[in-house]
Amino acid sequence: MGQEIEFFPPIDAIEIKQGDYQFYIFSMNSTDLLKIAYTSPRNKDRKRGIQRGLDSKRLAEIGKYYLNTVVPGILPNAIIVSLSKKAYFEKGKIHIPVREQGEAFVLDGQHRLFAFLPEYVAGKSMDLVVSAFIDLRDEMKAYIFRTINMTQRKINPSLVYDLIPMLREDWVTFEDLRAKAFADYLNNTPTSPWYDGIAMLGGRERPITQASFITRLKTLFKKGNVFETEEENELFEEFIQIGLLVEYFRVIKEIFPKAWNNRNYILCKNTGFAVMLNLLNSIIKDLKNQGKTLTDDKGLVLTKEDLKPYITKISDFSFSSAEYGKIYLGEAGIRELTEQLKARMFSE
Repeated sequence: MGQEIEFFPPIDAIEIKQGDYQFYIFSMNSTDLLKIAYTSPRNKDRKRGIQRGLDSKRLAEIGKYYLNTVVPGILPNAIIVSLSKKAYFEKGKIHIPVREQGEAFVLDGQHRLFAFLPEYVAGKSMDLVVSAFIDLRDEMKAYIFRTINMTQRKINPSLVYDLIPMLREDWVTFEDLRAKAFADYLNNTPTSPWYDGIAMLGGRERPITQASFITRLKTLFKKGNVFETEEENELFEEFIQIGLLVEYFRVIKEIFPKAWNNRNYILCKNTGFAVMLNLLNSIIKDLKNQGKTLTDDKGLVLTKEDLKPYITKISDFSFSSAEYGKIYLGEAGIRELTEQLKARMFSE
């Protein structure tokens, strides 16, 4: 007589039929699901397995998210699995065998699930949404995995940044919150040089997206940079920082009118914007070394006229996309162009 199979207590489930296939949606605690879950990483010989291997760094990051006590570590999207042929659905309930590491093959959500291992969340568990097939053939497992991963589109990061004002402030980093405020002010204020110049929801209708704009602005808050987050920094206050950015980019717009907000030039694209912010750090450092007064008790005293001599020294650089768009690519290109323009700017 064969050994009797042990099952979890029957779980309420919903049956979904799509074409020739059916699957079942139900809730299962992460601790229980981990007992029976397994994956099949694609080997180097490419003859076995269908998935990426588990990335411990990514697991640790997700685990940290689950443990966050300020931002809610919720997981509303489903873990998709294929159960063995021993599992079955009957009268509105799914019956799943308790077979350690061999019952539930994870088709999607492996990092979200395995981040609940004790080494990442110290015993925390959560009820998860599970979408389960029963006894899928290997070719269907591969097809579903491929379909999910080829058709998913990465969320537009500009849209994600645009949601910041809707969040509680303690759910957002200081740099994200302030950089978002700057982007809103500079794009929405008619007297701003960046007025209506940022693609706030992404897209190509403007030279730079909100995501790129905010990402580059956040570098100014790093240690040693012009807006570093130290209260003793005289350029720490938000209204002073906005004032400096407005004055600085007014000068740039004035000296490069043809290239400003023009997609045929890299000046207002990600590369040019990043370079000009790098140069701003160097300019402020030079002004401080000269003993220049930047602020007083009323705010910013630095003006366009203080900044203009620096930008004038690079006024012969065209910023043409046709000429430079394929030369200065990525972070290495930004660093190279920064050094070239800095050499011109601070030459005798």
